[in-house]
Amino acid sequence: MDANLYSKILRIKKFLSNNFVEREGAINTALVGLFTGEPTLMVAPPGTGKTQLIEILAKLTNSKYFYYLLTRFTEPDELLGPYDIKGLREGRFERITTNKLPDSEIVFLDEIFKASSAIRNILLDIMLFKRVPIGTSYKKIPMLAFYTASNEVSMDEEDQGFLDRLTIRSFFGYVSLDSWSDLLIKGVRLLTEKEIEPILNSNEIRLIQNIAYGRMEGSVTNTFLTNKYLEVLLELKQRGINLSDRRKVKTLLVASGYSLLYSEDKISLDSLADAIRVTAPTSEDDLSRIEEAIVKAGLSSYNYRIRQIQTISAEIRNVVKKIKENNFPLDIRSVETLIEKASTIVSASQNNNRLKPYIEELKLEMEKAREIIEKKWRAQEEYFGRKIEKEEYYEDTE
Repeated sequence: MDANLYSKILRIKKFLSNNFVEREGAINTALVGLFTGEPTLMVAPPGTGKTQLIEILAKLTNSKYFYYLLTRFTEPDELLGPYDIKGLREGRFERITTNKLPDSEIVFLDEIFKASSAIRNILLDIMLFKRVPIGTSYKKIPMLAFYTASNEVSMDEEDQGFLDRLTIRSFFGYVSLDSWSDLLIKGVRLLTEKEIEPILNSNEIRLIQNIAYGRMEGSVTNTFLTNKYLEVLLELKQRGINLSDRRKVKTLLVASGYSLLYSEDKISLDSLADAIRVTAPTSEDDLSRIEEAIVKAGLSSYNYRIRQIQTISAEIRNVVKKIKENNFPLDIRSVETLIEKASTIVSASQNNNRLKPYIEELKLEMEKAREIIEKKWRAQEEYFGRKIEKEEYYEDTE
């Protein structure tokens, strides 16, 4: 792929990551849904930023955007537009589609499981073939990406066929207590943002989608990758998680999307693992078993790295807090030990694109720790009126 196109992908991801708190997974699935054209389901409580995320993505891609909140009473005309009365009188079946779904490039339908059977039948055609019924024929639509949302996944038997066609699933909740302050700052900034400059256009997105399809096609000749994939599918089956035949194939397309998101030349095992994490679960309860299968098959270990980085970041924050509370003699040494450990992790992980956001966060915590250590030493030296070596201070306090 052209380096300029990769650069634009990274810019969009960075913009979203800088403006949405604790939404790395949701951002990634939204972008992969765009890069592959595969239907994407976001499952989260009300008020978690689902709609805002897709609205911002539409602005970043300069796409015509259609949003609708579905109910069991929603009529097809509300989505597709009403029939042109004048046209009907003349024997023509035409809809007035201005600002409706058939006129849009990015579509977002909320409360998807509340849709009636009539709406679902229309949506199946839209998702699978990107077309809408007009009278006795069909009309192709310019849709690039199809997003849906729900507060929970319907487990009703009649919904399972429809659910299977929602290829990508993202599960998330409210922002954690530690990030409330960051949420307020970024949330206000987004609400007061006057204009958002587009980064990608529809032609570039279609090019990316073509590349994703080509990469998926080439993946089946990679024996090592396909063998690993078959191995993890077996591990999933043994844990009671079965992918439909359609979903087994679509997962390779989603893996292609992840490989583009992380600037890879081809689908890596990490990209395949990422794809399985969002295509295999039917509910949030499946996630731990899916991760077990991925690890057992040796597909990916970077989730362990993320937890390791987040753990040491939290440890540094806690020790710095104690230093600020003047628990100086014991904790100054502890934080220096943590910084050394963190530096080793940063050095070992800095070339992994997936870990970059977490590494940047860790570096920020390390810098804060170094600053407060320096302030403490300067205050201590002022108190004694001379330069103090740390080794000398430790000997005196032990």
